[in-house]
Amino acid sequence: MVSIKLDKVKKYYEDKLILDIDNLEIEENSRIGIVGENGAGKTTLIKIILGEIDIDEGKVFFHANYSYISQSENYSGSCNNSRVKSILGAPDNYNEFLSGGEKIKISINHALSSNSNFLIADEPTANLDTNTIKSIEKLISEYKGGLLLVSHDRNFLNNLCDNILEIENGKVKLYKYGYSKYIMLKAKEREVEKREYEKYIAEKKRLEKAMIVKENQQNSIKKSPKRMGNSEARLHKMGDQKSKKHLDGNIKALKSRINHLEVKEKPTSSKAIKIKITEGNKIPSKTVIEVKNLDLYIGNKLLIKDANFRIKNGKKAAIIGENGCGKTTLIKEILKRDTENIRLSKYISIGYFDQDQDILDKNKTILDNIKSTSSYDESFIRIQLAGFGFKGDTIYKNVSILSGGEKVKVALSKIILSDTNTLILDEPTNYLDIKSIEALEKALINTDKTIVMISHDRSFISSICDYIIEIKDTKLNCFSGTYTDFIEEKVNYETKKHESHSEREKKGKLLILENRLSKIISEISLEKNLIIKEKLNEEYIKLLNDIKLLKK
Repeated sequence: MVSIKLDKVKKYYEDKLILDIDNLEIEENSRIGIVGENGAGKTTLIKIILGEIDIDEGKVFFHANYSYISQSENYSGSCNNSRVKSILGAPDNYNEFLSGGEKIKISINHALSSNSNFLIADEPTANLDTNTIKSIEKLISEYKGGLLLVSHDRNFLNNLCDNILEIENGKVKLYKYGYSKYIMLKAKEREVEKREYEKYIAEKKRLEKAMIVKENQQNSIKKSPKRMGNSEARLHKMGDQKSKKHLDGNIKALKSRINHLEVKEKPTSSKAIKIKITEGNKIPSKTVIEVKNLDLYIGNKLLIKDANFRIKNGKKAAIIGENGCGKTTLIKEILKRDTENIRLSKYISIGYFDQDQDILDKNKTILDNIKSTSSYDESFIRIQLAGFGFKGDTIYKNVSILSGGEKVKVALSKIILSDTNTLILDEPTNYLDIKSIEALEKALINTDKTIVMISHDRSFISSICDYIIEIKDTKLNCFSGTYTDFIEEKVNYETKKHESHSEREKKGKLLILENRLSKIISEISLEKNLIIKEKLNEEYIKLLNDIKLLKK
């Protein structure tokens, strides 16, 4: 039975056609992942299905008792006692002091505890720690109804969805495969499209060249010489007319062949994202941030006890820990600048990315938002915005109509183009597509600025950070080194305490395999060479089987 049907649907934002859907049918028990670049229309499609925004043309049918996890609006009621609440460790009630992760837990509990037969989830893993993501993945895998999921978490998509709905240039296409198979098929499609287009262009050029030759031959037929007699001239003219007629036929035939060629459109290539972080004034001091003997509370709740750490100039620090442990609260305490327990370098100038994008004025354009805090001239700002994918007149769009991922890009642009020498980033990869995450990762690796970040993206912090601050059970555990080194040391310590040699060995192998699996999914999505892509996919399948065997 069909639960969702869209017929001849068109949706515009201002004069831009965002979605142009001829026909889309979704069966009641389908488990579909929606993919596409930031701004492609993923959330717009969901809101059209739910009737939250109007369409400009077409019809929408939605026959299901559904529950909805929204990207931007958290459920603000009480958190009913349930198996889901217990597994997630969700708070009892919603309040403004909850962390982003705790707020989304309440929404997920409400959605999964409802008596629905269709679950619609828009970026449900945003702001969540790794353990919670695994718990949600298990809960959704046990959900008996249909699933429509928007996520940039490749593992999450891969494990939960058996169909992929792609949105590209306003069009939708449903692939009856999981995410990794979709990536393989998409690469092959691109390769076929490229070959067919090149073949079409080559044949068109060959025919056009042949037609030009015939036209030149036709133009070169001369008139009869003046000294030629009348009878000779008549014979010459008759020969010319026959030649011209023959050439006319050739030219018409060539034109007809050109007109009847099956037109192959040039394959569209996605916009390259190039992020360059402008350097601020240098900090001469060795220590940028110092925290001494800090006790941190929210109300009467103790979050952190006796915190002590230093972040040195040029360091790239990650603050990690479970949802609600105090990561964002610690950052906000640092942003208060000099307090009894916190000292900042007097030369520090902070660019702060808030996971709620509070630094943006939603009623202003992209360009005006950036100009309000940047000392750079407009031409330079335009170049930087183009690197984020905002080209031409798109910079005059109001922030209010942008997608979640596009708003993140504008907020990051605003920080990067401000006069800062230290970046504090709270979940900067939320809602970003894979290509944008990789571009941001590269930019943060290459900058000399001091960085303090909160992120649940293990691959992201592994690539960038060289100092780890873990908050656990109100205590701080500081480690000088990469996230990978930190995890390995932690696993070794814990397993030596509690497990036998064989259990430690098994756990170590599992950790290595899971890290490789996460990396290989990224490699598959980015690799352009089909032969290499096939080999990566074979390795991916083998890794899945090996992990299943170890978990038995």
